[in-house]
Amino acid sequence: MRPVLVLAIIILFIISAYYDLNNGTIPDNHYESNNTTENTEEKKDEHPENTSGQDYLEVIVEPGHTVYGIVRALHDTELTIPPYIVTEDFELLNPGTEAHRIQTGQAYRFPVYNSSESDNQS
Repeated sequence: MRPVLVLAIIILFIISAYYDLNNGTIPDNHYESNNTTENTEEKKDEHPENTSGQDYLEVIVEPGHTVYGIVRALHDTELTIPPYIVTEDFELLNPGTEAHRIQTGQAYRFPVYNSSESDNQS
């Protein structure tokens, strides 16, 4: 009887892990893909208060995304900017917002680096 119980618990655990990794545990009807660039729009003209001179794209955050992950997805080439610089630039573009406290469904400005900036930071 004990081996059957252990086998049932293992199977239940595997099914639970599979479901969690594929579908997640928080339902969200609007979240259909991991592709960040689907929700991006260039918004430079709408935000005249951007005095940092940093290029950016405005992105609506989806579940599971991080600031550094979104910035990496916005670049075609490998991002060589360290995460702490990306975080500082994000917080400069979004005054009053901490990078580790972004909220799903909210639009934030994410820094975009050209290849010369990326080379100078490494």
